[in-house]
Amino acid sequence: MNIPTRNMAMRKADPEKVIARYAELRNLERTGREFGITRERVRQIVNRAGISTGRQLKPKPERKTRLCKECGDPVASAHSLYCSTHRLEKHKRRYRAIKADPEKYAHWRDLLKKYDRRRKIRLQEQAEAAPA
Repeated sequence: MNIPTRNMAMRKADPEKVIARYAELRNLERTGREFGITRERVRQIVNRAGISTGRQLKPKPERKTRLCKECGDPVASAHSLYCSTHRLEKHKRRYRAIKADPEKYAHWRDLLKKYDRRRKIRLQEQAEAAPA
């Protein structure tokens, strides 16, 4: 009678030893190699014992709660710097630093005047070109 040696090894693997070794290694392939059985057979033995062989997810590191720069309240978004109350005032904060420095503020006002003049000229040109 010619019985394959692989099947003999599968029959000889003691389930308790396989389960104990799998609990140490948490690796189907290495456990199977030690006992001379396939990883699928190890999975079957371990699953029959009620142990899940699914992927074990590592817990994510806990993130620090972000706090509003203005008031210190927790911020909902991972990217936001301000709470919902102070986010509404964003347009006011944008020019706070500019207004604090007289030179920057004067330059900013000059730019606004220049842009306003360009817009008026452009509107006049469009008005002249439209009736013709």
